[in-house]
Amino acid sequence: MTNLALYYEIGTTIEGMQTLDILGINPPFQDPYSPYTIEVDAADSRVYGHGYAQTAWRWGFVSQAERDLLKTYCSGRSAIVYIRVRDEDWDFVYCKAVMIWQPEAPPSNGFVVGFSIVFRILENYGVSPP
Repeated sequence: MTNLALYYEIGTTIEGMQTLDILGINPPFQDPYSPYTIEVDAADSRVYGHGYAQTAWRWGFVSQAERDLLKTYCSGRSAIVYIRVRDEDWDFVYCKAVMIWQPEAPPSNGFVVGFSIVFRILENYGVSPP
């Protein structure tokens, strides 16, 4: 079985990206990569995608240490980061993105339950080798 934490990456620069495995963070469940935020029905019955690309990382729970480490990439409500995620074809790609810190439940016994991070305005740099 493949350790997906070896493939997901994050960094404040593309050169400084680290795998979640190296950071000691379990791999997330990734929401489907959406190349646009809304669909518009046109008068000719076609459907067009508009807006920015987006996805999210979700965990059932993270440790307080994992949460704190992820928070270093986004000290406020949002920050520009570089990530490696799966695109709509399920290939791993490098992207520049706006990381949006989501409201979270207070920690319980050293864990945060239902933890997630949203990434918006994904600027896809292309497929990366596995």
